[in-house]
Amino acid sequence: MGKEKKNDISKDVYKAGMTNAHNGREETTKGFSNRNVGLEFKIEMLQDELREAAALEVGLYSVVAEHGSSTSKVHTPARRLCRFYFHACRAMSKAKRASAARTAISGLVLVSKACGNDVPRLTFWLSNTVLLRAIVSHAIGGMQLSDGPSTNNGDKKRLAERFTPKRQESISEIEKNNVIGESDDWENLQTFIFALEKLEAWIFSRIVESVWWQTLTPYMQSAAVKGSSSRKASGRRNGLGDQEQGNFSIELWKKAFKDACERLCPVRAGGHECGCLPVLAKLVMEQLVGRLDVAMFNAILRESAEEMPTDPVSDPISDPKVLPIPAGKSSFGAGAQLKNAIGNWSRWLSDLFGIDDNDPPEDVNEVCDDKGIGRDTSFKPFQLLNALSDLMMLPCEMLADNYTRKEVCPTFGAPLIKRVLNNFVPDEFNPDPISPSVFEALDSEGPCEDEEGSLTSFPCMATPTVYSPAPAASLSGIVGEVGNQALQRSGSTVLRKSYTSDDELDELDSSITSIIADNSHPSPLSAAPNWMPKGKGGRKVIRYKLLREVWKDGEQ
Repeated sequence: MGKEKKNDISKDVYKAGMTNAHNGREETTKGFSNRNVGLEFKIEMLQDELREAAALEVGLYSVVAEHGSSTSKVHTPARRLCRFYFHACRAMSKAKRASAARTAISGLVLVSKACGNDVPRLTFWLSNTVLLRAIVSHAIGGMQLSDGPSTNNGDKKRLAERFTPKRQESISEIEKNNVIGESDDWENLQTFIFALEKLEAWIFSRIVESVWWQTLTPYMQSAAVKGSSSRKASGRRNGLGDQEQGNFSIELWKKAFKDACERLCPVRAGGHECGCLPVLAKLVMEQLVGRLDVAMFNAILRESAEEMPTDPVSDPISDPKVLPIPAGKSSFGAGAQLKNAIGNWSRWLSDLFGIDDNDPPEDVNEVCDDKGIGRDTSFKPFQLLNALSDLMMLPCEMLADNYTRKEVCPTFGAPLIKRVLNNFVPDEFNPDPISPSVFEALDSEGPCEDEEGSLTSFPCMATPTVYSPAPAASLSGIVGEVGNQALQRSGSTVLRKSYTSDDELDELDSSITSIIADNSHPSPLSAAPNWMPKGKGGRKVIRYKLLREVWKDGEQ
């Protein structure tokens, strides 16, 4: 019996050992399996990051930001980024779609910041950002984003509040406040579109400020008067209606507008066609002309020519000789001379930028967004100066009647009209002094009687820079109609060209070969070096290989 008990114990120990060994093997197998799954996830994640890095390198960092006649070449960054984004959308992965959107925005922010105050490069990237938004808006409608959240009206309202234009923050401030950088809605197309529009507004504002301070402001200083050969240093009077001052001012500002055109697009300023979007330069100049209108208006209505500027944006003119009429005086002749200067400048702006005060309402829709945010009437250059010239040429008796005054001069309220009349000087066209009854009528009018929208305070303040994103529909001629078919079937020249860039990946794979001196003059001391890596270093760069797969996937 003792032997039988020992045998039974031995069998139990053996069975327990076999069971533990089997369980150990299963645990080991599961551990290896879990580690494999983790490694596969890490590899896939690293591959996605390499694709993103390659997409930014090929689409943004390796691109020469210069203007040219080819629309396709100028918008190379836009078409390459959209291919990368469409690949992420076809992957049916919210994480990949969100990552692609964040990558595109962060890359565009970096290259835009790197431009500093280089206006031609800034307009280059603004044009690409606008076209990228238009391409995505056109093409994404035909793609199934089944796993993404639907964008209902509540989502759009929430996103609109998040990226509202009232927030005058730069992109860096937005990222700092986690408004864009930490958003959890990046897989939503509408978030991507709003972020692009916000970036467009930031670049646009930077362009406006750069041209204003670097190009237009110097023409308001005494150095512009002294440095101009068209101004004769004779002892001729600088009095009311001085024709010499008017002609000098007209030519001075025509030259300033020409310089601004060269800053915005050097190619188009030289009389050639450029591939960048021409509407952007027009929008920038409309903002600048609006500022200049306010600046000249405030300078003309100073009490004397010796008064100093009071505001760097709204009242920056330090030398009154750059004005089309003398400051501190008004008359019928001065109003006519001011009207002549406005006509000359308006024709010059129309030739350079297509800014025309007779544009039909249909053209205005091209610069308003799809929500109707923007100008409800066509842009009219020098609105304040136009109204001021009309006021100077009006018979003073018409201003005594409240109803008539609001009909013929709706732009200005009674305080500003009185300021203009206080500076009135009789001339040959209107030799009679102003009747005291006119001033009594203006004094008797209370501030509440002025119509809404009339200017009453002085100096007049310039409005902040306003950017209205162009709707994608207005760019259909460049983008082309993109439906559910593959993008290369589209009629768009930009998108057709976007599938012929594989050779440029080869150049990046061995970029040093593109800058090596011509091999037709070999060194007599040594053989020409072989710049291609050998051995294990001869492999193709992995990130470019992964990007090629993305581009090939888009052709299927």
